[in-house]
Order: sequence, then C-alpha cells, then structure tokens
Amino acid sequence: MSFSRIALILLAAASALFAQSYQNLTLQNCIEIAKKSSLSLASTRLGERTAGSALTQAKNARLPDLRGNISQSAAGNPLLENSQNRYAFSLGLNSSMPIFTGGRIVHSVNQAEHRKEIATLNSDAAERTLSEYVIKAFMQVWSLTESEAAARAALALSKRMLARDSVLFNAGSYTTSDLALAFAQVASDSLNLLQTQSNLTQSYTALRQLLEIPQNSSFSVLPPDSAKPETTENYSSLLKSAQNNSIDKKIDSLSVLAAKEAIGIAKAARYPSVSLSGSLNSGFRWEIDDPKYPKQLKNGFGYSATIGINIPIIDWGAAADGILQAQVVEERAQISALNTQKQLENAIEQLVLQVETYRVQWEVSSVQLDAGRLSLEKSVQQHELGMLDISSLVQQQTIFNNSQIKHNQAKYSYLLSKSLLDLQTGNF
Repeated sequence: MSFSRIALILLAAASALFAQSYQNLTLQNCIEIAKKSSLSLASTRLGERTAGSALTQAKNARLPDLRGNISQSAAGNPLLENSQNRYAFSLGLNSSMPIFTGGRIVHSVNQAEHRKEIATLNSDAAERTLSEYVIKAFMQVWSLTESEAAARAALALSKRMLARDSVLFNAGSYTTSDLALAFAQVASDSLNLLQTQSNLTQSYTALRQLLEIPQNSSFSVLPPDSAKPETTENYSSLLKSAQNNSIDKKIDSLSVLAAKEAIGIAKAARYPSVSLSGSLNSGFRWEIDDPKYPKQLKNGFGYSATIGINIPIIDWGAAADGILQAQVVEERAQISALNTQKQLENAIEQLVLQVETYRVQWEVSSVQLDAGRLSLEKSVQQHELGMLDISSLVQQQTIFNNSQIKHNQAKYSYLLSKSLLDLQTGNF
C-alpha cells in the first residue's frame, strides 16, 4: 500500500473521529455535554485545586520544618603585604516548630476549610449558570422550530391558493388585483419563512457553540418533554425550596464564617507566640599547609535547642488595624448574605408570576388557536367555492398566523420559566 493511500486513510479516520454525531439530544443531554466540555467551567474548577493546596499548607503550619545550609567564605586583607586568603566552609541543619500562636494556626485551618468549600460551591454555581444558558438556548431552538413549521404551512397554503386563483384569473373569473393579493401573500409568507429559518439556524449555532460541539459534527435535539400547563405551587413553599437549594446562600454563610476566622487570626497578633528551634552545624577552615579537615569537623560540631517567646509590646496600632479590617470584611459578608436573600426572594417571586401568567396565556391561546384553525379551514373552503374573496381569506390567514405566534410564545415562555423555577428549587 502506497504512502499516499495510507495518509488518506488516516485523514479519513481523523475526520471521522472529530466529526462525532450528536443526534437526538434531550435537554438533559445538552446540559451534561455542556458541563463536560465547557472551558469556562474547567477554569472555575481550578479554584478547587488551589483551595485544597491552601488547606494542606495551613495544616502543615503545625509541623516542624527542616532547613539545610551550606556556605563557603574567603577573607583577606589586600592592604597588607603577603596577605593570604583564609577560606572557611560550614554545614548546618536547622528546624523550628510553633508551640503557641494565640490561635492563629487553628483559625487559619478553619478559614482554609471554609474557602475550600466555597471553591467547590463556586463550581456548582458556575454549573447552574451554564445550565440556565443551555435551557434558554434549547427552548429558543424549539420555539423557532415550531415557528418555522407554522411559516412553512402558511406558505404552502398561500401557494395552493395562488395556484387556484391563477387558474380562475386565466378563466376570467378573477381580477388582476385579486391575483396581486395572492402573489403578495405568497411573497410575504416566503419572506417570513426565510427570516424564521435564518433565526433558527442562528439559534442552533448558538446552542452548538454553547455545548462546545465542533462545527462539522452532526447535531440535532429532541423536543422538550410533553408538558401541560399546571398550576404553580404557592410562593412560600417554592421560596423555602429555593433557599434550601441556593448555592449563593451557602457561599454567603461560609464567607461569614471565613471572615470570623480572619478576625481570630488578626487577634492572634496581640498574644505572645512560643516556638521551639534547634540546629546542628559544623565546619572547617583551611590553610595551604595544614588543613586538618576531619579534626576541624569534629571539633567544630555543635548543636543548639531554643525555646523562644515573642511578646508584642508596641506595634503602633498594627494589630488593631488588622482586627478592624477583618471586622469590616465580616460585616460586608453579612450584608452580602442579606442582599442574596433579597435577590432570591425577588427572583422566585418574578418566576412564579411569569409561570402563572404564561400558563394562563398558553391555555387561552390554545383555545384561540383551535378556533382560528377551524375558521381558516372554513374560509379556505369558502374561497375555493367562490363564496369568499381573496382579501377576506388573507385577513383570516393573518389572524390565524398571529394566534400561532401568540400560542408559540406563551408555550415556550411557560416551559422556559417553569424549567428555570425548577432549577432554582432543585426540582429540575
């Protein structure tokens, strides 16, 4: 087999690998794909790694450290005649560990634990936000899909009427103005179909890009689960569920706790600290004629153990300023928690109102759509029998098309609002 043939086979295999099929995806499938492939979500998750490392370092602050040192020096006097350089070499090990820090380490560990939990919750919050984007894009696709089907049906009817009216015009039964109205209706429906198809293509593209699906991949989605408009639960129970499911409220609670630990760290600066340190060291100096390295190492070997107490006496207000700064951070965290609660109440209230409003609109528009369809079918029959002029038929078509638009808007506005409400309350 030639090299060119092998290259073509490998290229085809690579193309097949990258052009994966994403067919018949449900809304849940789309959300799962977005979570797995989102680069922004992957970037947010990096915060969990750094927070975990910070927690490990905070815990390790309790342990003794170990440091080694090696040095070599040369000394001499260039101003003296026949001065020779003297060389010295030293080795040493040093270690220290905290015994008492006024609670600084304990508070630092607790704070790092809270921040690690916050980092995890930040990833969860990013996932939820991404899910909202996917839900909105998915519903937009299907809203435009139904609009495109309605526009296609309207154009088919207009073309059918134009074909019939053209025959009647050639037979002398129709005027030029009647035929012009039929042509205008076909042109209007054709333009409406093209615009709807363009919007649908853009919506498909937006959803595909949101899922990070390659352009050359086969991509299609299934319609939303069949649902009927249902009466919404009362606001109080929905708000309670949303509060229990709120990631932002959990983050605020942990932020307040982390801020309290920061106050403890700042207060530790007022207390004495006690540490234990020790060292082992040796070294030697050598001359040109008599180095005696082993003997110098033996005689120069030494050790030390020290308990040190560091007592703050005058810091010119540094500790007080640190405590004040930490207290202000805590107050801000508490204010943020109150603001989050208020925003959640407003969001749930608005979603409840939207769901109920769109539910009623969907039910009413369904009745109007059925009535409009019957009226249009009757008008078409009357027009075909010559009992209704083209102008009246076009008017009836316009009424029916408007009822379809209202029904489509109400239906998908309800499904969107209901999905977002379910997502907030943990029922999605």
